[in-house]
Order: sequence, then C-alpha cells, then structure tokens
Amino acid sequence: ACVSGQLNDHQDRKSNNAYKVRVMQDGPHQSEYYGYERSCPDAEDIFPCVCTYYSASNTLDLECSSVESEEQLKQIFKADFPFKNFREFKVQGNNNLKVLEAGIFNGISFERIDIGNNNLEIIELQALDSCYEVTTAIFLKSNRITSFPFDELSHFSQLNHFDIGRNSLSVIPTDAFNGLTALDYLDISNNYAKIVGAFQDLPNLQTIDLSYNNVTAVPVNFIKTGSSDLTYIYMWGNNISSVEPGAFDMVDSLYITMEDNSLSTLGEATWRPYLEVGGKIFAAGNPLICDCDIAWLFGEDQLLEGVSETTACNDGVHLHDLDPSIFDPC
Repeated sequence: ACVSGQLNDHQDRKSNNAYKVRVMQDGPHQSEYYGYERSCPDAEDIFPCVCTYYSASNTLDLECSSVESEEQLKQIFKADFPFKNFREFKVQGNNNLKVLEAGIFNGISFERIDIGNNNLEIIELQALDSCYEVTTAIFLKSNRITSFPFDELSHFSQLNHFDIGRNSLSVIPTDAFNGLTALDYLDISNNYAKIVGAFQDLPNLQTIDLSYNNVTAVPVNFIKTGSSDLTYIYMWGNNISSVEPGAFDMVDSLYITMEDNSLSTLGEATWRPYLEVGGKIFAAGNPLICDCDIAWLFGEDQLLEGVSETTACNDGVHLHDLDPSIFDPC
C-alpha cells in the first residue's frame, strides 16, 4: 500500500497540493484516498542546506554538507519546516562542524543520519533526541569523534545499522548496544579504543566489526548476542594474544576474522566447535607456532579446510602447505 505521512493542522493549512493515491488492498478489491505531497522549507530559509523531494517515494532528504558553523546549523533548524519527518540527513566532507549540539534538530526526525568524512568531534547528549523512534541507520564513519552519548542508544528502537568506525573514541562501552533488538550491523572499527564489557542481547545481529581497537584478550561470552543470524565477526589488528573457549555465539557457518593479531596458537578447545559446524577462521598475520597444539586441525575430520589458505606459521609456511605427517608423533 502507498501511505502518506500523517499531517497536523498546521501542515494541512500550509499544503494545498493534495494528490489522489490508489491503494491496492489484499484480494480483488481496491480503494482510493487522498494523500499529501510533502513539501520542503523555503530554500532561502535553510541555505546552504538543500532539501530534496522524491515524488516516487513521497520522501524528503536534507543535505547540509556546506554548513559553515554550529550556529548556522542551529538557525537552519529554526526555519519553518512544513513536514517534520525526513528520510535522510546528510553532512559529507565538512571541515566546519565540530559539535552536534543537544536538540540541534529542533523536533525534525530522520530515518537515516549520514554524517561521514567530516571533522566532527563531539555529539552531545540528546543531539539526536527527535530521532529516537524512527531512525534505522546512523553512519558516523571517518570523523574525529571523541565523545558520543552511548547511553542514549537504547532509545533507538528501530536502529538496524550503526557505524562509528574510523574515529577517535578512547573507550567504547559494549552494554550501550545490548538490547538493540533491531540491530543487524555494528561497526566500531578503527578507533583504537578500549572495549569495555561484552556484546549481548542483540538477537538480529549479522555483522560486527571490532577491528583495530585495543582488545588484547577475548574472554568467554565476549560476543554472545543470541542471534542465530550472526555471520561475520571482524577483529583485525587488535593485538589479541588469546581467545577463550566460548568467546563467541555458537552458530553455523560463522566467519571469524582474527588477522594481524598476536595469536601464537589456534587452541582446539576454542576453535574446534566453530569449525565443526561449518565456520571459517581467518588468521593470517599471526605468529602461529605450528607444533602439536595445532595437530587437531590435521585429523581425519579435515577441519583444516575451515582455516583460510592465507593463515601461516611464524616462519611463513602456510598451514595448508604443511605435511600432515609431521604431526604423527603428537
């Protein structure tokens, strides 16, 4: 069905451009009703931001990539917005905006927030408060963010995609994500941050990227999301030296990337359970000691097939190139 946005009295008075929409109901019957074409604010009131209306989807986007200051952005959101619900807010390649201030959107909501490749440093508490119930995706990649209100994430009931990779966070509290039942993609990579706690109660998570942070040991239950759809765990470049048994969700065909860390072995108690159910381990760039501790990979069950072909011993020999007979004495 095609459904227009709900209008308040003010919006109804301002908008005279009604159009007829035919709605196809289930079954052989059809019905018709009148909807309203969404309208942008006056262009001069929001300059240098640009509002775009898409007639096919009856949605509005707002791009503010050329905004010159926090104060200018604040004044823009004080303009008269005929409609309060937008599809996307975007700021890309902006060097002027350093702080996203509390209440900046002034009641305007966005389904997607895309603020990437800027010099943004701080997102204040309640900066995104008008978006709690509608936002499905937050993209904050490649800024200089040192402060983010993680405690507010629990209010984003529809959030399915969160990306704050390539920033400058020093600490990331994992419990801020726990309970985000719609979340399916989480990227907090390239912050070189200390990750505190464990990832739990994320029943729809499919991908989690923790690469290039400050994780040196992976404890039991570190990633226990409860998601049967979890497919990819990325932990490149964390200087990880140990992974405890039971560290991750036990799901079929889980891809776990541990490349460029400090693992000296692939312990059977940790990794066998994942390989036995079709999982894949990527462990290139680790100083692996290829002694009897990895002999279990060369048994009749051929679990070595689940280890990437690029995974090598500390002398550079790939595991797949080893002669299995060298483990006969083990």
